[in-house]
Amino acid sequence: MRLRIDQRLFEDDSYVEQSKYLAFGISRKAWGGEPMINFISCRGDYHAISYSHLYGVKFNPSLGITIELSDHVVLVRGRGLASSYEKLVMQRVVFIVEADRSTAALIPDDEPVVTELLIEQKHEKSPDFKRMMEETP
Repeated sequence: MRLRIDQRLFEDDSYVEQSKYLAFGISRKAWGGEPMINFISCRGDYHAISYSHLYGVKFNPSLGITIELSDHVVLVRGRGLASSYEKLVMQRVVFIVEADRSTAALIPDDEPVVTELLIEQKHEKSPDFKRMMEETP
């Protein structure tokens, strides 16, 4: 007998405030990609950017994900990011949510969690962004 895993447990394509924390929202579409990706900070700020602006994605398990867009660079730090990186490359990620410290501490080790999310315009870089870029290979 083969164990069947319900993929709906791992894929959710809408963000609902006050619900169980999800680091990444994954589109249920198998093909075609999503038009935009919504970045949500732990402070509740939203910033959606079109996938048509995506130029590259880098992943280093110890440093996180770097998303290069036409006018922005997004740095995503956390743990358990590998499978979400793969979905991001296939343009199936519809949102990325940064957890606050108390939420991040409650997330089991086998689930992804975003502990730091920085979005910067390419021509304006904050000191925090410069520090994170220096740490990224």
